[in-house]
Amino acid sequence: MNQSPKGIHLDKHQWLDKVHQQRKKRSVSIGIQTIDFLVAQGIPVTYHNISEHSKSFDANGKGIHMNPIKRNEELHAYYQQHSRTYKVKNTRKKSVLPSKFDETALRRISSERDVNNAKKKYMQLSKEELVNRLIAVEQYVAENNQRWVANHFEQFK
Repeated sequence: MNQSPKGIHLDKHQWLDKVHQQRKKRSVSIGIQTIDFLVAQGIPVTYHNISEHSKSFDANGKGIHMNPIKRNEELHAYYQQHSRTYKVKNTRKKSVLPSKFDETALRRISSERDVNNAKKKYMQLSKEELVNRLIAVEQYVAENNQRWVANHFEQFK
């Protein structure tokens, strides 16, 4: 009748693992069904949308929370494949190497150019790309101002 505490602990641990595996399988199957449904309906695949729409695929009507989508490797990989917002977010996160500054591009800028087209072009750049470009242009202007001042003083000698 005396059981060792280790034996009790192992039984509870095995029981807990079994329950955990069942819940994991449930989350994966409901999550995949929900993602497939969202893709078919043209609804953005986001954590919130998966959580909301998963209730209709669950027999209990509970659905799945956002955390299992993030923590379950299989489900998260499936989410990454189908989520446009995830892909956009990841492309924005990538660090952009500063592009080489080209003085000729600045010289080609005309005062009569279409400002709306220029604005559209700049709106497509990331924040980091814009900052790098702005710093390069400021550096170019500062260097040219220095040259101009030096030439101006040489003319008065």
